[in-house]
Amino acid sequence: MKDTNNILKTALRIFFIVFVAGAVTLNLISYTFSLTATDSPNVLITINSDGSVSQTGNLFDGLLYPSTVTDAEKGIGGINGIIRIQNQFKKIDVENLAIGIKNMVIENDYPKEIVFNSFLQHVKLKIEKGVLLSFNKILIDYISLENILYEQDSNEYRGYTLDEKDRFSINKGDSIDLKYSLHMDVKAGNELQSVTAYIPIYINLIGVETDDNDDDDDEKIIKDKEVPVAVLEKADHFAYIIGYPEGDIRPLNQITREEVAMIFYRLLTDDSRNQLLSDDNPFTDIGGYRWSNRAISTLYVGGVISGYPDGTFRPSAPITRAEFATIASKFDKLELTNASKFTDIFGHWAEKYITSSEIKGWIKGYPDLTFKPEQYITRAEAVTLINNVLNRAVPAENIHPDAIFWPDNPSTEWYYEAVMEATNSHDYIYEEDGDELWTGIKGNKVWP
Repeated sequence: MKDTNNILKTALRIFFIVFVAGAVTLNLISYTFSLTATDSPNVLITINSDGSVSQTGNLFDGLLYPSTVTDAEKGIGGINGIIRIQNQFKKIDVENLAIGIKNMVIENDYPKEIVFNSFLQHVKLKIEKGVLLSFNKILIDYISLENILYEQDSNEYRGYTLDEKDRFSINKGDSIDLKYSLHMDVKAGNELQSVTAYIPIYINLIGVETDDNDDDDDEKIIKDKEVPVAVLEKADHFAYIIGYPEGDIRPLNQITREEVAMIFYRLLTDDSRNQLLSDDNPFTDIGGYRWSNRAISTLYVGGVISGYPDGTFRPSAPITRAEFATIASKFDKLELTNASKFTDIFGHWAEKYITSSEIKGWIKGYPDLTFKPEQYITRAEAVTLINNVLNRAVPAENIHPDAIFWPDNPSTEWYYEAVMEATNSHDYIYEEDGDELWTGIKGNKVWP
């Protein structure tokens, strides 16, 4: 219903989606192979129902060298791809596009300023808009990066504001495709030989609620029903990992994407689960017959999980450390007050989720200061992170003697206590020193 007391007319929510891939490497020597645009999106961006953003896929990854526009669009010298944005939030307007340049590595003898300015002048970007791989509108037509660059707190580089006729909206439930083509013109000089840069594309999305503050009723404004937030159960210490029929727990095995979905489905509070409960999802490889369908569907409705650009979820695929940290971070506010100490996550699509998890003490890296985001996570590592999120931890001496003990979880291993905590439903109290003390073992929970 229209609220006559609502005088708000401008944007209520402004946020950036950042698409970051690996390195774009510049060279002046041509190659005989070509990389043409694929018939499916390279990057899938989902604006979740709570306004958070999920991303899968890679943007720029390739070699850029001087070429004609015709060759560049065929992938000869250029880099091309497709971004798909799915909107589950509210109607959003797009008025500004931009690129960034991070971590430029120069492996020639030219001064950085000369290389940077030449890069901005001779590397150009084209972006087209369409739906389902059918493109009908050019938004940016091979404009030099100097005219599209965005730098925080800069008055000179503020991105590219679209012409009024080119601005567009994405309604809730709709999706759009953006096709990008990166091209280096033939006038580029030797200063761009052996240069690598990380390039994010920024799309300024504005979620808008408006009221013209007049007395006419030509338009009714109906606010979207708020989607319940997915909330984890932290007080009830029930088992969320169930052992195998053979009587083992296999802590060093990799854990799959659907197993992770089932774990977090079990860990939802009853109220949160009941409000989000669903058997429907958009993934082409998840049908109602699959044992994990309800868990995946429910977490999808809650904006916790997303799939791949080709529309699949890949339930049986092992999950990476980055993917796992991202899912865990969806259950709490992001904490980005400090820079990450990990040396291998800069520019990674999950950088903010990994950094937030690190700041909160949920995750640890390796002695060489890496996180290894694309490495698959083990069951032992997974329950350790989950226990950290839930604030669940028991010293070995406080485990109840009636607990389930696993033959492949010896007490000498680093993960022993974490596995016991995750696989035993128990009553507990906290001792004066803050340690958890189990007072009894109880039956496992049954989920809908």
